[in-house]
Amino acid sequence: MSSTIPTVQFNLKPVYQHYTLPNTHTEVTSTTVVSTRNRGGGRRRRRPSYSSFNSTLFHLESNHVIFCKPNSVSSRTVFTRVSNGGGGGAASQQKSSNTEKKNQSSPAFGDSYVALFVRMLGLDNDPLDREQAIVGLWKYSLGGKKCIDNILQFHGCINLTISLLKSDSDSAHEAAAGLLRSISSIDLYRDVVAESGAIEEISSLLSQSSLTSEVKEQSICTLWNLSIEEKHRVKIANSDILPALIKSLEEDDIKVKEAAGGVLANLALTHSNHNIMVEAGNISKS
Repeated sequence: MSSTIPTVQFNLKPVYQHYTLPNTHTEVTSTTVVSTRNRGGGRRRRRPSYSSFNSTLFHLESNHVIFCKPNSVSSRTVFTRVSNGGGGGAASQQKSSNTEKKNQSSPAFGDSYVALFVRMLGLDNDPLDREQAIVGLWKYSLGGKKCIDNILQFHGCINLTISLLKSDSDSAHEAAAGLLRSISSIDLYRDVVAESGAIEEISSLLSQSSLTSEVKEQSICTLWNLSIEEKHRVKIANSDILPALIKSLEEDDIKVKEAAGGVLANLALTHSNHNIMVEAGNISKS
């Protein structure tokens, strides 16, 4: 008996938002346009590719870690300030969780498809099937923590996602980095993302000269989330990422600039990183 793989369609509409985070000194203006483009050529079959574009204006304050949250299912970008102290982080995280619950709606496809898409990530599958699967899981992860929990109940999912950072496809790069960004926004999963080799693979990816702005944004925002933890800040600073981050400050894309600035601001909170950042040219000698 043969079986067929269900076809999943995403209906995405542009969203335009302006709002101010409650009880903080940070005003956030977010304009999001979600676009769909078709990529194809020769005998390659056409497949959907998705990009999220987020433009956010915010002000950095000293002694605070800047935390880049992923897009929610409503395509909202939330930036939460996590205190450098022990208790502030939990309070800030609780505020963002409440916001997510209030604005959460149904994901693009049912929970029953998660297992199918994770299986499609397998290394022995067709590259186009793997790409379709990672795009689907990325969009599903934007539904919030429950959706991310559903994905991570499958052992090896993070490693398979990281392996797609080596893909030849920009769409797969963007979706894999986007899923890692979503996962690393959750405190519980931040360590496992870093320990699975995400920092090293993102460093290798960012060293490529032909990356799209969308891939850079998702990749650097993953580092931004990981840099909340001091142990990950040290690891990031000691990798080959610093030159790429500094170069990203000169990008025309404001979202890439902001993400790179957020990572560098967090790295500077760790005193042991200062000499490394001075040598890299990020901090001027005084």
